[in-house]
Amino acid sequence: MTDGPEAPRAIRLVRVQLPLLRAHRAAHGGEERRDLVLVEWRSAGDVSGWGECPTLSQPGYATETTDEAWAALRDRLAPAALEGAPATGAGAAAAALADAALDARLRAAGRSLREHLGGARTRLARCVVLADLQAPPATLAARAVEAIEGGARMVKVKVAPGTEVQVRTVVDAVGAARVAADANGSFADPGELRALDELGLRYLEQPVPASWAWDRIAEARAALRTPVALDESLTSLGAVRSALAEGALDVASIKPARLGGVEAAAEAARTAAASDVDAFVGGMLELGVGRAAAAAVASLEGCTLPTDLGPSEQYVARDLTDPVRCDPGGLLLVPDGPGIGRTPDPDHLAAATVDEVLLRA
Repeated sequence: MTDGPEAPRAIRLVRVQLPLLRAHRAAHGGEERRDLVLVEWRSAGDVSGWGECPTLSQPGYATETTDEAWAALRDRLAPAALEGAPATGAGAAAAALADAALDARLRAAGRSLREHLGGARTRLARCVVLADLQAPPATLAARAVEAIEGGARMVKVKVAPGTEVQVRTVVDAVGAARVAADANGSFADPGELRALDELGLRYLEQPVPASWAWDRIAEARAALRTPVALDESLTSLGAVRSALAEGALDVASIKPARLGGVEAAAEAARTAAASDVDAFVGGMLELGVGRAAAAAVASLEGCTLPTDLGPSEQYVARDLTDPVRCDPGGLLLVPDGPGIGRTPDPDHLAAATVDEVLLRA
C-alpha cells in the first residue's frame, strides 16, 4: 500500500462519443466528435466520484490519444488503483483517475472542488476559441463579433503558417485588445511570426514547437513584442517552473488533464502568480465532467485572463451532465455543490457509451 488515495471498491471506465456542433480544426489536427473516457471512482463508503480524460482521437497534441488513454486505464492504471497504488504515466489518464478519487472524497465530505482548491470566483470571464483553419476570414470575423456580443471578453483564433490573414480580419472586426492567436507550435521558423507580431494581439499561444529547449523558446519570445503564452510545452508542474525560471513565457495556459489533474493545475496557477505571470485555464473540448472540474481551477485568483472554457451549448447539442451555463451577461458559472458539482445523467451517458469496463477490488 502507498500514501495515495484510499483504494476504491470499484472503478468504472466509460468510453463515450458525441458529435461536436462545429468541427475543431487546429494546426495539430481536427476533431468532429468527442471521443473520450470518463472514470467513475466508487469509494469504500459507496460514494461515486467522476473524472474526465479529454484526450484527442489523433496524435499530435501534448497528451496521449484516447485509444492510448483507454488502454492505459483498463490494463494498468485502474487495476493498480484498486490495489492502492498511485497512478503514474499516461498523463491525462492518470489525471482523470486522480480527479475521480478527489471528487469522491469531496462528495463524501459535502465540500465543493472550488472551495477545496481555494477558488474565490463563481463567475468567469471567457474567451471563445475560433478553431477552423479552413474557414474564410469573413466567417471567422462574423463569429468573433457574435462571441463578443454574446458576452465573451476575448476571442482566440487558431493559426498556422499561411493563415495569418484570418487573424488580421478578426482584429479589424473586434479590435486587437480582444484577440489572441494560438499556433499550436506550428511556426518552426520564428521569422514567419512577424505578420502576427505586428497586430498588437493580447497574446500569441505556443508559437514555436513544444520540442524546443527552454533557452530556444526564450530567445524566440525575446524577439517578439507580443506576449507569449505556452501550452503544449507545459507538460507538468516541473515544466511550468522551468519555463518561468528560463524566461520562456509571459502567460501560462493551465490545463488540468495535461498537468496531472486539478490539484496540480491549481498549483501551477499559484506558481505562475508567484512569478507575476498571467495565466488562464485552457480548454480541451471537455464535456460536462471535465468542464466543471476545469472551471473550479479557473476560479482561482491566479487565473488572471479569460478562460477558454465555454458553456456546454457551445460544443454539443446535449451534454452528459446538466449543462455548464453562462449568466445573462455571458460569464461562465462555476458549478457548485459537492465535488465538481456535476454528475452524468444515466440515460444521456448510456446513449453516448461505446465501451465500458467495470473493475472490482
